Amino acid sequence: MVTKQRIWIAAGVAAAAVAAVLAFALTGGTRSVELPQQAVTGETHLSRSGTLFADPLRVSVRVLVDRRRVDPSRIGFTTKFDPYVRVGDARVTRHDTGPVTQLVYSSELICLTNTCLAAHSGDSLRLQFPPAEVFYTAKGGGRRTLHLSWPALVVGGRTSAVDLAGADPFLQPSWRATTDPAVVTYGISPGLLRGLLLAGAGLLFALGLFALLRFALTGKLRLRILSPLERAVLLVERAPGDTPEKRKALEQLSRELAHSGEPELALVARELAWAEPTPLPTVTQPLTLDVRRVIEQRSNGHAA
Repeated sequence: MVTKQRIWIAAGVAAAAVAAVLAFALTGGTRSVELPQQAVTGETHLSRSGTLFADPLRVSVRVLVDRRRVDPSRIGFTTKFDPYVRVGDARVTRHDTGPVTQLVYSSELICLTNTCLAAHSGDSLRLQFPPAEVFYTAKGGGRRTLHLSWPALVVGGRTSAVDLAGADPFLQPSWRATTDPAVVTYGISPGLLRGLLLAGAGLLFALGLFALLRFALTGKLRLRILSPLERAVLLVERAPGDTPEKRKALEQLSRELAHSGEPELALVARELAWAEPTPLPTVTQPLTLDVRRVIEQRSNGHAA
């Protein structure tokens, strides 16, 4: 039975679900960030800890700023990367989450001089850039500087003594190197995976909508599993009249009634199953109504 209380509950659940989806979509699913203990904290990062001569290198400084104590627009960076040189201009990106701002200073570097080569062919050169300086002015006043150390970088040569033995310096070397990434492979096609995930999401949404509508109409969320007796009486009600299926359904109902402790109704069902001609629905309807009444009495008005 549909009641106003059930309708209001279902409407409330639907409104809460829609609000949650909209909030997630509008905020981009961002999560809260723990406030840093210091007004400004940071770390440095190299795109790789080991590289070959003439390979490009990306460096970045990630800084977390507590906007309650420091204005992010008043933060600057000082960096030196000798013997590497910058390729293009450095970039600074900003991302705000709550009262915390993340600033990322990044730059592309490269070294094409012999200062990035070890003294002996085949050896590696270990470099460490000078600490990055992050300077800022706190809202309470006073200029401050944060020093951040860089990880060590190992630069390997592209040739060995064997490669250079007997080589003509006036001829193009026969060896080559490439920085092209390997061909990307997938265990499953991204398009197929996207389709499967969308289909699964649609199915889950449909099931949730069905459960919500069922609750609004009946006040029940779980699908009720029919008992053997309920399945037997349902077969009798659905079996077409004057067919062998009708007799089989009545015989099945007789057995279930006998197992359920209803010998009188079981006897009626058995007699109808063997009656001639095959009983019509108007003849079996009183029996099915009596069985339904027994089922309802046993369930005390609740689902069996």
